[in-house]
Amino acid sequence: MKHRLNLDNKDPNYILLKEIFKIMDSRKSKSILASYGFKNLNRTIFTFKIIFISMFFGIDIPFILNELKSKKELRKYFNISEVLTADQVYKIFSEINSEKLIKCLNRILNSRNMVKRRGKKTFIVDATPVDVDINFHRNKKTKEHLEKINLKWSYSSSKGYYIGFKATVVLDYDSMNPVCILVHSGAPNDAKLFEEILENLQKRRIIRKGDTLIFDKGYYSYKNYQIGISKYKIIPFIFPKEKFSRTRLDDILTYPLAVFNKTKRIMKEKRLYNSLKMELMKKIDSWEKFKPIRGKIEDFFKLLKQGLNMREIHKYTPKSVEKTVYLNVFLGALIISQGFYSKTAIQQLSEN
Repeated sequence: MKHRLNLDNKDPNYILLKEIFKIMDSRKSKSILASYGFKNLNRTIFTFKIIFISMFFGIDIPFILNELKSKKELRKYFNISEVLTADQVYKIFSEINSEKLIKCLNRILNSRNMVKRRGKKTFIVDATPVDVDINFHRNKKTKEHLEKINLKWSYSSSKGYYIGFKATVVLDYDSMNPVCILVHSGAPNDAKLFEEILENLQKRRIIRKGDTLIFDKGYYSYKNYQIGISKYKIIPFIFPKEKFSRTRLDDILTYPLAVFNKTKRIMKEKRLYNSLKMELMKKIDSWEKFKPIRGKIEDFFKLLKQGLNMREIHKYTPKSVEKTVYLNVFLGALIISQGFYSKTAIQQLSEN
């Protein structure tokens, strides 16, 4: 049964959504949108609002537009002066550049959290399947047909076989802000995506020497431990699997040859490498204590999937899925910024 969008000023869901819309309507957000080349800001923000309502209540866009047209009090509550058609909303969304969108959304989130970086930081990394909602049981899809429309068969231990994508999210542990979102067609192995994730974070100057990145067992690989320390100078805290050998890892984590080419900085490079290795070993020895920390990103995904209906996406091209995931994650981060920070609060919201 569809949510009828019957306005209730005392309903916490409406209050929360109104606060989020105030952020999108703010002069700061409009300034950021304009700086990235977004034109006709009122219509762009209207499109974002409609998509957010659709995610928030799990209802389709044409239905939302009809409700807004017929309910003046709803338009006033959400600060909407003009109601576009469904075709106009779809066109505006399709013309948005995904790279500009993610940069713009990150700027808006950062403007909400102006805390300056001090010292070393911790980031949490995980991935989740994104189903494009194709009923392949009723309508069989061959691999060749899917390739023509840039889709792939995928497999997830939690979901089984599905047609869609994998979304990788990196959260800043302190703020719970997403600092990186990567969307891949199909379901590539997490361990193979490890270096791509670090390369993206380093290129955008998000990670610095000595930072800790927490990964689940899916990213486990002796090689990845070595890459994280020697190439990116971070602590790659990957939860170990059952066959993990501490002795083998200790043998693998030797000084890279590149260290000895820097004659003037040999001692400094050695000390850094050794300190990162020692810190990694300490964390691995007590890795079970860090489960609650890594569990925060699981709660975040639960909010996205159960609370914001990201379990199935009604988009079928890589670009449209990518932009929808960006907006979904962005909405989740804005909700957390409104005070839904604790595990209990996130779980309660996702279950509403």
